[in-house]
Amino acid sequence: MFSYDQVQQLNRLEIEVYKYITGHPVEVSTMTIRQLADHSHVSATTILRFLKRMGYDGYAEFKFRLKEQLRRDAEQPLSQTVVPMRVFFDRMNMADMTAKIKQATQLIRDANMVILTASGTSAGLASYGTHLLANFGVYSMMLSDTHQPHPVNKRDLADTVLLVVSVSGESEDVIEQGVYYQQNGAKIIAITASSHSTLAGIADVVLSYDTPEVQAISGGSTLSQLPVVYYLEQLAMTVQPLA
Repeated sequence: MFSYDQVQQLNRLEIEVYKYITGHPVEVSTMTIRQLADHSHVSATTILRFLKRMGYDGYAEFKFRLKEQLRRDAEQPLSQTVVPMRVFFDRMNMADMTAKIKQATQLIRDANMVILTASGTSAGLASYGTHLLANFGVYSMMLSDTHQPHPVNKRDLADTVLLVVSVSGESEDVIEQGVYYQQNGAKIIAITASSHSTLAGIADVVLSYDTPEVQAISGGSTLSQLPVVYYLEQLAMTVQPLA
């Protein structure tokens, strides 16, 4: 229902609407615009502006199209994970995403050292990325303690790339590390689920995956980490010097 080109034009609040709708289509199909505004934590005006960007004349038309889409999906069911991932991988064929991966790859290729860092559940993915890059000949290290104090003396990190993995892009300790490295000359590559996050704002290259959250059995919510693995593997496999 939403094309990649359209989604690329959304602002931070409109992205929240997009993510809520794509993550809860069945619930949204029965909501009023006010209920959707409350659940996505935006105003009704923001929702109407979002729908206009998506090519809908109003909320009634959108609800009709959504119900039709749900009916078609019921006839050809796909899991909650498959649909967002299909959209994500379709985006990877777009010229701007290819350019971003090439730009990030070039930063890694030009660097003497790549440091990967993350906190929480993303730390395991950053560790995987460290080993992956090393296997492809990149001198890479893992900064596992994001609360690690900064050196007292100024450092020249102009030949260093800091690759940060953060779902929200708002982890204070991770952002502080990014700011420190950047102020000392390092380049920042961010892999994040929020293209409008603070981390995305300070990074030199942002590899985002604005996919919706899915409900977990525990009652909480989670995001598929397939996009992170994809980005890490693409960077590693294309970092070899050009022939």
